[in-house]
Amino acid sequence: MNARLLLIFLLLAGCSGERINPPPGPGERHALSFEWHIVSQEELRRKFREAGGELPDGKELQGFTGPRGDGRPVVYTLPPERLDDQATCTLGHEILHITHGDYHR
Repeated sequence: MNARLLLIFLLLAGCSGERINPPPGPGERHALSFEWHIVSQEELRRKFREAGGELPDGKELQGFTGPRGDGRPVVYTLPPERLDDQATCTLGHEILHITHGDYHR
């Protein structure tokens, strides 16, 4: 699972409205154990490159999920300021990657 999580990168300009495939369903339960690192844009880009990510031209990095040395996932995001801002949306998006893998098209 570590290698898989390392490959799950998020390049978001905003929550896209893309459907989760497969979506979580009623009755599902997920016990989560992960670290959340709140970092600056500069640190986020550095960590992303260290994890093997490459930023396409013109894409803004909002966050990503990668493995920690002990195999637990780590979510990196910019600091949230509001309950519905981009950083909060990104955190939820990354938690779905932890529970549902790479669900992007």
